[in-house]
Amino acid sequence: MSLFVGAAVVGMVIGLECAAIKRWDGVWRWLAAAPLALMAGDAAWIWLDRLNDPASHQLWYLELMLVGAAGLPAVGFLWLARQMVRP
Repeated sequence: MSLFVGAAVVGMVIGLECAAIKRWDGVWRWLAAAPLALMAGDAAWIWLDRLNDPASHQLWYLELMLVGAAGLPAVGFLWLARQMVRP
């Protein structure tokens, strides 16, 4: 069950961040891409560690969910800051 919840959270985070990247322009687009890049870096780290030791990162989906959940407030804060700065 937790795998499905983790996949739903990761999918929601990726969808919201991709929507922000698609709709925003300039520096806002780059700032919105930062949490997604962090999640991609964590996924690459997990993949490389599992190649070396298959017993490591048994709860990889929870790791991705936590990194993604940390990106949600960041994108929310960026949205709020963008609304305040826009004319």
